[in-house]
Amino acid sequence: MYGYTLIEGFPGMGLVGTIAAKYLVEKLGFEQTGHIDSNAFVPIIRIHEGRPVHPSRIYVNSQKKLVAIVSEQLIPQNLVWLFAKELVDWIEDKGIERVVSLAGIKADDAKGGEKIYGMASNRKAGEFLEKNGIEIINEGITTGVNALIMLDLKDKDIQAVSILGKVQISADYKAAASLLRKLDEMIGLKLDVEPLMKEAKETEKALLSHLEAMKKTGDEIKKLEDKTVQTPMFS
Repeated sequence: MYGYTLIEGFPGMGLVGTIAAKYLVEKLGFEQTGHIDSNAFVPIIRIHEGRPVHPSRIYVNSQKKLVAIVSEQLIPQNLVWLFAKELVDWIEDKGIERVVSLAGIKADDAKGGEKIYGMASNRKAGEFLEKNGIEIINEGITTGVNALIMLDLKDKDIQAVSILGKVQISADYKAAASLLRKLDEMIGLKLDVEPLMKEAKETEKALLSHLEAMKKTGDEIKKLEDKTVQTPMFS
C-alpha cells in the first residue's frame, strides 16, 4: 500500500463518516481485504444479504491507490487511545502516504450548507487543505479516533487531515454528500453522489436502528459488569 491514501469513516456527529465511506466503497468497486476486530467491541453483528458482516471493515481500490476503513462500531471511550495507536502503527507499516478522515461538525446556522471545514496534522497537510479551498479550523477542540490519529502523525511525514461537513440531523446524508463532493475535487474520484440523497430515507432508518441497538446492548453489558464487580463471587 505504499503511496496509497487512506480514507476512514468512523461513527461520529451526524454519522457522516460512516455514511460517506460506505457509499464510497460501494460505488467505486472497492474490494474488501480485511477487517478490524477486538474483544472490546459491542457484540452486535449486522446481517447483510443473509450473512454476518464485520462492523469495521478494510477495503482497497488498487486502481485509484485508495484504502478505506468503514466502521459501524462505536469504539468504547476507554479504548479510543489504544485503538488509534494500533491504527497509526498499521498506517505506518503499510506505507500509507495520506490519511483523510471524514467527519461532521455542528452547523452554526439552521440552513447548514455545503461549506467544508478541515483540520491538519502538520504543515504539509495544512497546505493540502488550503490548496483545495478548505477553511482550516485554527482554534478549537476535537475528539475521538480522528483526533488521536492526527496527533500521532503530526511529527511524521504522513499527511493526515480531517474534513468536516456541516451536520443538522442525527444521520445527515446531505453533509455526507457534501464531503464526498469535496473529496472528489481533492483526489479525483469521479463519483456521482446524487444517488446518495435518494437512498437517504431507507438507509437512515436501518443505520440508526443498528447503532441504537449497539448502544443499548453496550449499556446493558456495562450494567451487568458493574453488578458482577460489586457482587462477591464467594461468601
